[in-house]
Amino acid sequence: MLEAVKQLTKEIQGQLTEQYPFLSQWDIGFDNAKKRAGICRINEKKIAISRNHINNNSIETIEDTIRHEFAHAIAYHLYGETGHGKSWKKVAIQLGAKARARASFNLPKAPWVLVHRCPETQSIKLLSERFRRNKKIKNYFLSGQPDTKGELYFIKHTDYLEFAQGKRKQKALNFLQ
Repeated sequence: MLEAVKQLTKEIQGQLTEQYPFLSQWDIGFDNAKKRAGICRINEKKIAISRNHINNNSIETIEDTIRHEFAHAIAYHLYGETGHGKSWKKVAIQLGAKARARASFNLPKAPWVLVHRCPETQSIKLLSERFRRNKKIKNYFLSGQPDTKGELYFIKHTDYLEFAQGKRKQKALNFLQ
């Protein structure tokens, strides 16, 4: 799929460069972002599309992302505008992209969950899903509750789901700080 997207990106850039020659100076790349689909780095003249986005979405959704990011480059060059303002929306529509700041697309599952484990009751409260483990989590506490310092843990997402479904006992969970 990545090779097909690379080819599609080259084709789109080639077509757009005919009308917007300055785009020939832009580099198109791929990164491993997990929470965003793409990014347009104005100062670097670089557009990056997430490999995770490519692996989890349809070619139509990916093409919309590519056009969305090119719209940023063009809106900046023509109007000096960054972000998702009126000029960007106008350009995005001209390029055939959905003129929305945020699109609906599939994200990969986060491998970790952050939980609070009460030392008195041994209850576990799910706080959030995380893509990375903070190695210093033992130094953090719940907002406004300094007495919870040292009670935050990471658990593998799959293990937590089994626990939540009653398929795994709490003592079988690996609590990591």
